[in-house]
Amino acid sequence: RIKCRSGLNRVACPSSQPPLGMSSSLRNSATAESCTSKLVAPRPLMSLAACLGSAEERHHSWCCFLPQQLQQQPELLAAAAAAVPKLVPDRLTTGMSTCSTRSTSSVSDERPEMTWDEGPSVIGQVWELSKDPLGCYRVQEALESATSEEKRRALAQELHTHVLEAMVCPHGNHVLQKCINTMQPESLQFIIDELTQQEGLVVQAAEHRYGCRVVQHLLRACPPPQVSRIAESLLEVASSLACHLHGAFVLQRMLESGTEEQKYQLVRCIERNATSIGSSAVGARIIGAALTHAAPKDRVWIARAVAHDPQILLSLAKTKEGHRSALLVLQTLPAGEQERASAGLAQHLDKLRASKFGRIFVEQLCIVRGQEQRPAHSLTSTDMHVQEKQDL
Repeated sequence: RIKCRSGLNRVACPSSQPPLGMSSSLRNSATAESCTSKLVAPRPLMSLAACLGSAEERHHSWCCFLPQQLQQQPELLAAAAAAVPKLVPDRLTTGMSTCSTRSTSSVSDERPEMTWDEGPSVIGQVWELSKDPLGCYRVQEALESATSEEKRRALAQELHTHVLEAMVCPHGNHVLQKCINTMQPESLQFIIDELTQQEGLVVQAAEHRYGCRVVQHLLRACPPPQVSRIAESLLEVASSLACHLHGAFVLQRMLESGTEEQKYQLVRCIERNATSIGSSAVGARIIGAALTHAAPKDRVWIARAVAHDPQILLSLAKTKEGHRSALLVLQTLPAGEQERASAGLAQHLDKLRASKFGRIFVEQLCIVRGQEQRPAHSLTSTDMHVQEKQDL
């Protein structure tokens, strides 16, 4: 038997809907009858009927829809081939020819393996494919399999004037990232030029969920002089980016791969705004990155700025991202200042113990100091309270 799902799908005209876009199934058959647009059968039946058109040439192109035990019986396959046209209403056959190509191509286009011999097939439609969830894979494969920089430039040439659109596209941003990862820095100048052609575009890209990825890759792959204008735009609003969900990742990348001057300016900004950055949900990542990648003297200044307010250090110690940064702050401070900061935390030991990551912070701090801990089951709650106060 050939079992197909009941119901009909409505497919809009190709001129009014993206090539791979298709609306959901119509549950009410009465609604389907009243539709004026082209109607086609559900996708499995549509694909099966489309493949049956060439069943005489390739029997295996459609029999994959049948149970495996039936695929070995030619007489049943012939009967199925004769029965399928009867399953498809006559009014649907007119739309079958235009939609069958779309159905079969969508199956074969799913992450195809491509060599450069197939690369020219995307030339002339790189931008259109980059916006497609499956077509973007073809463009990325073509960029990877290209054998020379000139061939990659030929593909990237079609992205010119579309960089800003690709940055905010859920599929096009991956194509830009692939360009940055496979091409030479001098070939990526068109991305930088379009990103810096207007004031404020760099900041908007850094705060976008997809655009921030492209900016991070540019900061990593290109030499600092080439991305100096991007870095300058980011440093102007570093205090707000440090508290932004996506912008914080861009500043982290700058701390990792920026110049010494850029790192110094960013560290001074973090030091001046330690209270606001330390109080934000994502600012702990910036503080931790600065304490890891900044110059040794600058790390001390950041640690002092954070430890100056015990409430900021306490709020860091109770969060998932912040408890690691709080531990780095105490490790970076000189001995005398470290004791004073620990004494301030000891006054809020109950709040630390009430937090999951606060307890982890206390345990890690004790391990770092090399103090031996007795088994937890041998301690009463009062003993644990006293011991943790002594440890801090």
